[in-house]
Amino acid sequence: MKSLSELVGETLFIRQPSIWKRNYELLHGEEVLGTIRSKSFLGRSIIFKMEKNEWEIYQPSFWKTEIAIRQVGYELPYATFKRERLKFGGIVKMYKGEQVKIEYKLFKKGYNIQTTSGELLVTFKDRVSFKEKTQLHIERKSDLLDKYPWVIALAWHIMLQRKRAARAG
Repeated sequence: MKSLSELVGETLFIRQPSIWKRNYELLHGEEVLGTIRSKSFLGRSIIFKMEKNEWEIYQPSFWKTEIAIRQVGYELPYATFKRERLKFGGIVKMYKGEQVKIEYKLFKKGYNIQTTSGELLVTFKDRVSFKEKTQLHIERKSDLLDKYPWVIALAWHIMLQRKRAARAG
């Protein structure tokens, strides 16, 4: 299986194979690179699996907007996402001090992942269909994407929660 940074310039998709289940696939063409499944009914927690690794992306407290990431089977998170005040994005801080930004582009209607210096790594755009479908484009080669592939599932999860909140409210 190719690493994410080897897919520079490629378009990937996150799609929902069945409208009846909250399971999703990260696809490169017809090849399934990873899977995402909702762990809770309200969708506050997801499991992202890629190759032999599984990560849980969850909200540790109902009262906080912080999102944490941990490897399945472990208690402590090794990364957190915190929203920036008065903005639609935020910063992902990894335990080794590395960081990436997840940013919502209001007029372009999509998300992107970028380094803290502003280099674009991945762009996301929703596609209209009965099932959830998101197109993503790997913009630049980055060791961060290979070390932390779950950042793609995290950005998608934030985008999906925002979209659901907009529909409800």
